[in-house]
Amino acid sequence: MSHPMATSATTSTLMALTEENQQTLAELVYTQYQQWKQSRSGLERKWRECWEAYLCDTPSLHAEAENHPHDRSQVVRPVLYEAVEAIHSNLLNALFPANERFFSVIGKTEENHSQASLIEEFLRNKLEDASFIEKYSLFLKQAIITGNTVAAVPWRKSTQSRQIQQPVTLFGVTVGSQKVSREEVTYHGPDFETLDMFDVLIDPDAPDFERANVIRKVDRDWLSLKNNPAYCNLETLNPNHLNRLSSEDSNKQSKRRAFGLTENPQTPHQQTSPKITLLEAWGDFTVGDTLYQNYVCVVANGDTVIRFEPNPYDSGMKPFIFTNFIPVPNEIYGIGAIEKSLGLQHAINTLTNQKLDVINLSINNPFTYLINDDVFDPEAVVTRPGALIPVKSHDTLRPIQYLNNFTVAFTEIADLKAEAQEATGALKYFTGNEQGQSRTATEVSALVQGGTQKFSSCLAHLEHTSLEPFLKMVLENARQFISQPEQLRVCQPGGQVLFKTLLPEVVQTCHCQFRIDGSRGLLNKAQELNAITSFLRLVENSSALRDRVDWLSLYKKVYRRLGFTDEADIFISTPPQAEKGATA
Repeated sequence: MSHPMATSATTSTLMALTEENQQTLAELVYTQYQQWKQSRSGLERKWRECWEAYLCDTPSLHAEAENHPHDRSQVVRPVLYEAVEAIHSNLLNALFPANERFFSVIGKTEENHSQASLIEEFLRNKLEDASFIEKYSLFLKQAIITGNTVAAVPWRKSTQSRQIQQPVTLFGVTVGSQKVSREEVTYHGPDFETLDMFDVLIDPDAPDFERANVIRKVDRDWLSLKNNPAYCNLETLNPNHLNRLSSEDSNKQSKRRAFGLTENPQTPHQQTSPKITLLEAWGDFTVGDTLYQNYVCVVANGDTVIRFEPNPYDSGMKPFIFTNFIPVPNEIYGIGAIEKSLGLQHAINTLTNQKLDVINLSINNPFTYLINDDVFDPEAVVTRPGALIPVKSHDTLRPIQYLNNFTVAFTEIADLKAEAQEATGALKYFTGNEQGQSRTATEVSALVQGGTQKFSSCLAHLEHTSLEPFLKMVLENARQFISQPEQLRVCQPGGQVLFKTLLPEVVQTCHCQFRIDGSRGLLNKAQELNAITSFLRLVENSSALRDRVDWLSLYKKVYRRLGFTDEADIFISTPPQAEKGATA
């Protein structure tokens, strides 16, 4: 992970360690990585199966089809793929409602609250520049599939050299222009990079992520390491040395194969600039009799420490956001939406392919024949209407009879699919696409209510474990790295754009907290719309109240609660008939 600053802390801290202590530190990180990787090997196999189910790839079916290439179907029903997509789209729309703000900033004191609006607009500008919602979408999908997801949240500052025309003056008179190079800042703000869960290991014995040691495996180009001042001790690192760590573990390779990617041979460029595998560890380290709390240690190729310094972020937080989809008590890792339905997916695939095989055999009906019939020639037989097949006896050739009742298989597949939908939470009643078995209105209402409560609970968990920590981390890092006034773009509801200036002092001194409005807004909207609908029915049935209600304002309110913001363009204040009468 790149970092926004490069100080002498790495060199001074690392050089303070003896060569023996450096080797001990490298061995400590490498051993922890191997132990944690081994302890969650069973969990990673489940993640691999979940990825294969989502990508509709089943190696067991492929292997069976290779052994029987002519009479075995290998269809994978996209049941869990549909479940993931349905859950993902519903959660994403609820977390980030269209045309609405998904969070608000509240100052902790009256003075801070007066500055909270500027902080809120500052964060919105930074998240928009970082394309946060698009990146969070990938973060969320990994949580749904594997049950766990992690993202790196560094603060990045990017510059670019540009050629500009600069006027040339002589005795105060402009006589021409010339091109000069000028370094410009193209981006200065947070990033949100979704990491592969197979590359990030967390101490399984830690009570929570904040207090856990974290190790991230990443491959870096040798030249990029040499040009990065955050790393030192590179003269002892031999890029051609045999790497103790494989470039990719088997589970990650299996996932990539399921996606359709195969390992390519190295190009000449890659051979001249080899990849170095880094173990980037964050947390506490004990070397000899000294405890180094909240440090970052980077080990190259499993045996050389090239970075060791205190956490470079003033907030003290590790630059990672981790959350699980369904939390498990007293465990770091959680459960995904489709993990417990893998068996149902396999059963659906098996029944579907068995049904297709039987249909194939029924259409292309095989026969048995007597091998001692010297008249019948199986090589010359072609089945067609009106064909004549010479045989010595009519008992020579007999068709094989198969059960042609496919209704049972269809019914079983429908039942398994419905059970998978209930297990994953992607109910058709909740997604608005109910088909198949009929249910009463009471049953449908109960299913919808249960699905909504489960959905809201999942929303609240994601908000508290990912969105709130991310916003807090962005603000804390901004206090450390923002040193110049920031120009803010503020979009008004009518489309106007205002520009405000935020001073660094405001960011550094304002103390505030965040409120995520996704799950709260979802429930409030649904309840408010139901209440307004009931009120409309009550007023319409009462002649005494009907004429005392401002119907236009009420319908505007309903229109806004449905998610629209252009009521000024839709509703007119004076009816056309009244305008015509006034003109006459």
